[in-house]
Amino acid sequence: MAIGSCPTCSYPLKATRTGEILACPYCSAKLEATVAEGVTIPTPVIVGVIAFALGVVLGPSVLASTEAGSKWLEKKARERIR
Repeated sequence: MAIGSCPTCSYPLKATRTGEILACPYCSAKLEATVAEGVTIPTPVIVGVIAFALGVVLGPSVLASTEAGSKWLEKKARERIR
């Protein structure tokens, strides 16, 4: 979590928790971190959820767009109905 940049030399700084005292590695200025706390969702989780949803929604329609896929879906639907 970035806290921005050093006010003295503008070097980008990072902190892991609020109240952490940081020393700028470039100019050695001491700063107190103010990290915004909140819930974050990891990117792989978001991508996984989107990919799953698209697979469930678009998968059958893409499969049905071909003649062989359409026949296969029809066959599977008839098997389920029985």
